Amino acid sequence: MEKRAKRMEEQTKHLTPYRRMFSLLPRIGSIGFLPSKRDRIQQTFASCNFSFILRGRGDYLFQGERLAVEAPCMLIQWPGEPMNYGPAGEWSELYFIYPPESFSLLTACGLMKTGIPVRTMPNFSRIQEKVDHLQQELNRENLNADRIDLLCYELLLESWVKSDEEQLNRSRIPEIRRRLEAHPGREIGCAALAAEFGISLSSLRRYWRQYHGPESFSAYRNGCFLRKSCRLLVETSLQIKEIAAELEFSDPFYFSRKFHQLAGVSPQEYRRKYQVFP
Repeated sequence: MEKRAKRMEEQTKHLTPYRRMFSLLPRIGSIGFLPSKRDRIQQTFASCNFSFILRGRGDYLFQGERLAVEAPCMLIQWPGEPMNYGPAGEWSELYFIYPPESFSLLTACGLMKTGIPVRTMPNFSRIQEKVDHLQQELNRENLNADRIDLLCYELLLESWVKSDEEQLNRSRIPEIRRRLEAHPGREIGCAALAAEFGISLSSLRRYWRQYHGPESFSAYRNGCFLRKSCRLLVETSLQIKEIAAELEFSDPFYFSRKFHQLAGVSPQEYRRKYQVFP
């Protein structure tokens, strides 16, 4: 990765004057390669900018929060938002700029997500192939602006595509959820499930938040327990100890304590109030 980035030559192309034959894609205004960028950018842009950091690291100060920037990643700058970012030493960067009128199209199609200034790129090998192709096109004697527009658009699409591993990890969340629903009485820990399903604890927590928002892992597990307990209490005539056994509790007193803690009443009180049987 580093060797490829070092082969880049610093260049900038202003493409606005170039004739286009097609108008399907947003048109690039300017594009450039900065193989050894050292400057820090502190500016509010009117344009829509994307910077691909191919080598190096630095930081991005965004709305009072300092975000880490480490290659490979993409930086996003949208109109009207003060931006403050730069390398620690130097980094290699490909950037391209869309004019302000492209903002509505880029946001509507999901390629410019305001509020997300730093985006990691797990599928970097495919990104690098497109970067190499883009540089070859820019070095052609007869530059084709339509082709540049298409390559930049493909590069943006690729940057938002999840890696195969990330897709797999995300797909395991429904499996984990089904496991919790099938065994609501077990004290299944988040770390134990992460190990069982072959993903890191931090990844499990991240993907869990994407599925469930602010609802924590333990809150979901407790919800499964409470829903099944309540259903058995009001829809069956099973004894409390039998319900405890159904939910895999070896100690019915522990089941009752946990139910009281979550429901605010004992299992017996809940049954008397809501049971549908006479």
